[in-house]
Amino acid sequence: MRNKNKIGTLLLVIVIAAGLWQWLKPYPPHITLTEQEHHVVDNLLANATPRCIGRYLIDLPENFNSPIGTVYINKNEIEFQRLYLPAFEQRIRLREDELRKTKTIHAEDGPYLKNIYPLPNGIKGVIFETNSSEGAPDAFRSLEAHIYSNGVAFKTSIDTINSDGERYKEDRAKMPDVYRSDTSIKLAELRNLLTRLHGRQENEIPKDKGLCFPNGFISGASGAANEMEDVAFFYRSKVNPKIYFVFSTDNFIQEDTSMLERSFSISNALLNNQATTLMKGKREINKLAAEEWLVVGNGENANHEHFFTLKVNEKTGSSQTPIFSIVLKHGPLPDKELSQNELIAFWQKITKTLRVRPGAI
Repeated sequence: MRNKNKIGTLLLVIVIAAGLWQWLKPYPPHITLTEQEHHVVDNLLANATPRCIGRYLIDLPENFNSPIGTVYINKNEIEFQRLYLPAFEQRIRLREDELRKTKTIHAEDGPYLKNIYPLPNGIKGVIFETNSSEGAPDAFRSLEAHIYSNGVAFKTSIDTINSDGERYKEDRAKMPDVYRSDTSIKLAELRNLLTRLHGRQENEIPKDKGLCFPNGFISGASGAANEMEDVAFFYRSKVNPKIYFVFSTDNFIQEDTSMLERSFSISNALLNNQATTLMKGKREINKLAAEEWLVVGNGENANHEHFFTLKVNEKTGSSQTPIFSIVLKHGPLPDKELSQNELIAFWQKITKTLRVRPGAI
């Protein structure tokens, strides 16, 4: 009986000790590399420079360039393209001609092109006011803006309503919330955005408050006039094309639970997808509270890859603390050029450079 009690006590001590070790051991764990592995990682990290993503900075090697991405302001996409000025001017002429030739399905809703507004302060570009579609009543309209700045052509649009016409008198009385007139308000909102929109080079780091996205910058404080920002960047390595990053940030989403608090459901999903957790835990990076989860897939095709995730401000997302997410994908596996330990070391060195851009918010 005594032996059984001793064994039980010993097992309890072992369990407690193991739990304390798990709790007290440093995170993230140190990755030990051979000299050759150090060389591989250093080569992949060569000539890292700051990149401006949303209102954050992160250092990326020079072989990660030519980002692809999207930006939404108040859920309206801003399209962008590097373009010579003559090509932009031709684009505007062709677009105006196209809109003038567009016919409405019902004659009383015509013309399709309602107005053309110049941009303020000598800004190159124009705003077209049109029906929202060929078949829509002309009360429902779209403001389509084109602007040129520092070698970049931008396009965005917002929906608006103009029901001032006599034909909508009864509709205004019956459904005032639907048949309202907000064109002048939306036009002022759009013009304000355009005056803050600037083209920029990839290596250009703004010093003023504002939001970075591929080829562009929108000046202004985060959350000004309740403006919702949503940006995503995609970078692929030219040294090892199997590695690519996805960065995303927004200033209006706030989750009820963090990634690690969702461990049970995430672990079940990983199990169902033949994926294994390499490590997970909390990190503090330049005063940012972060959580990460590193996974390797054991399945075939798309599932046979490394999938690393780091999240910041997931539960506290706001205009002053924008959410930031980093995803690294590496695959399909195997990759003879890069081992798992080398990839983890590379990930740790990249993610530890994440910080809020000074003066951005």
